[in-house]
Amino acid sequence: MKNTFIYLSIIALVTIFSCKKEAVIDGGLSDPHVNMTTYDFLKSHPLHLFDTTLMIIDKAGLKDKVNSAGTFFVPTNYSIRNFLLAKQNEWRKKDERLNFNLDSLFKYYPQKMLQDTMSVYLFSDRIVRDNLTETGTMFQTQEPTTKLLVTLEKSSSDDYLEDGVISQGPKLLYLTKIYGERDVMKNGLLSDPSGKANLNDTKLLCQTSGIISTTGIVHVLNNQHIWAFRR
Repeated sequence: MKNTFIYLSIIALVTIFSCKKEAVIDGGLSDPHVNMTTYDFLKSHPLHLFDTTLMIIDKAGLKDKVNSAGTFFVPTNYSIRNFLLAKQNEWRKKDERLNFNLDSLFKYYPQKMLQDTMSVYLFSDRIVRDNLTETGTMFQTQEPTTKLLVTLEKSSSDDYLEDGVISQGPKLLYLTKIYGERDVMKNGLLSDPSGKANLNDTKLLCQTSGIISTTGIVHVLNNQHIWAFRR
């Protein structure tokens, strides 16, 4: 556990300096436990990084489901914003005057659609770093038709190393949606074995992992993720 939180501290620092968007800074905690439910933890975040996410959870009527889930890979406000911008760009191909915002989402996405989309990030299993491998494990989400791959992979970057202080890179937690077959390394790049770019997997780094609420495990996805795994 101690090594896990050394890793979290490093990730927090790297995220601050490498990303223009504000990132979650939960990695400095010496104790992974937070004495509140998963929902209340997200609501109490000092940077309000999940306010928009919680608006969707509330609109979908998923508060109890979030608190009963074993694990929540939570998308941040930025993930929702990325989705809204992608939808707006799609609409403006038909009419450049059109906008797509949060009100539009709630207007055109019925409650069931919001529930299904957010349930992709919820798991009945308690997914913790100690039980994960680099090869990965497929886990069933709470959206019945979707399984996602969770891996714990050693960083190949030297950015985390410091002579005489840190000699080994951290292990990073990833959540992956597989399209077609699982991507393979070819010419230094991961791609689908078929060679079809539209079947390349969506692999997401968790910017913070291993938060333990009174109701489940919380892993926070990076800010670049587009909600609903939109591509």
